[in-house]
Amino acid sequence: MSDLIIDEARVDAASAAPAYGEAKSVVFERVGKVFGGGTAALADVDLAVARGEVFGIIGRSGAGKSTLLRLVNGLEKPSSGAVCVNGVSVGTLDERALVALRRRIGMVFQHFNLLSAKTVRENIALPLKIAGARKRAIDEKVDALLELVGLTAKRDAYPRSLSGGQKQRVGIARALVHDPDLLLCDEATSALDPETTQQILALLSDINRRLGLTIVLITHEMAVIREVCDSVAVIEAGQVVETGPVWRVFGDPQHDATQALLRTLVHGLPADLAARLDRAPRHGADVLLDVRYTGESRHEPDLGSLAVALGALGGRVNFVHGGIDRIQGHAQGRLVVSAQLRASGADAAGLRAHVDALVAGARRHADKVEVLGYV
Repeated sequence: MSDLIIDEARVDAASAAPAYGEAKSVVFERVGKVFGGGTAALADVDLAVARGEVFGIIGRSGAGKSTLLRLVNGLEKPSSGAVCVNGVSVGTLDERALVALRRRIGMVFQHFNLLSAKTVRENIALPLKIAGARKRAIDEKVDALLELVGLTAKRDAYPRSLSGGQKQRVGIARALVHDPDLLLCDEATSALDPETTQQILALLSDINRRLGLTIVLITHEMAVIREVCDSVAVIEAGQVVETGPVWRVFGDPQHDATQALLRTLVHGLPADLAARLDRAPRHGADVLLDVRYTGESRHEPDLGSLAVALGALGGRVNFVHGGIDRIQGHAQGRLVVSAQLRASGADAAGLRAHVDALVAGARRHADKVEVLGYV
């Protein structure tokens, strides 16, 4: 099939491209966007998306995510700065050049946007028909894409008979008909249940690997970013407030907006423990330590050594709450550890010295340690 040969050629080109971080697919240079009435949607945005990566843009509703995405395919023009796709400034293109650019950029939407009166095959084929492709080329391309997204058996079905996940698979196939260099996903999983979301994210990851396709994905769900993205930018009130590899941003978030978005994934202190916390140490109580692994050291958390170190400085040691995840090969997470203070024989200064020694001991086996309180 001629279209499959084109796909293989793209994979060869991707493997021959410069290494990650050296070749840029999308670049935002000091981009601002002001709508009518003086409403500023974006301000001074600098971003670079490496060719072949899955890049996530996350923020709360109204942060400016969708505006950022619409600048990439020229549906909006920047009020200041420049947006470049494969080295071409989008804002300088005339209408004809914009049409050509958009054929190299696929778009996947939250609500599928399928035509109810057309079959799965016809929905996928529509952009090719509009472009004037020959019937044989259309048939070959659609068949290949149906196989890619796992919908060959549904080729003659109508959208009303499809599940949400199947509809999104049709949307993804339709976005790939012109062999794009870049795939934009606008909240592509927001309308799906958790199990179906996982399936669609696995499909996007597979497409990224097999086709060497750059994917820019916007979402308000940190779990989506963790699952599929290589890098992430956090946007708040029209500004990029944090960006970097997913493991680093998740392991050690710097901005308040990032920390707020991550709270749904972080193992917080259980309410029963929080209600019992005292602020001052006392004889025989347990100090609760917030022990964090950011992934920076690339060492596996050694919980046995941590327990031995704390036990050697006092009494019992318990792992109370938390967990460790792995993101992009980096082990990271949070553990709440309790360690017993001296039962007697120390004044307030002595108790605080004991707490300081416990914290210092824990820090030899973790990236960050803080005292939460005493129970």
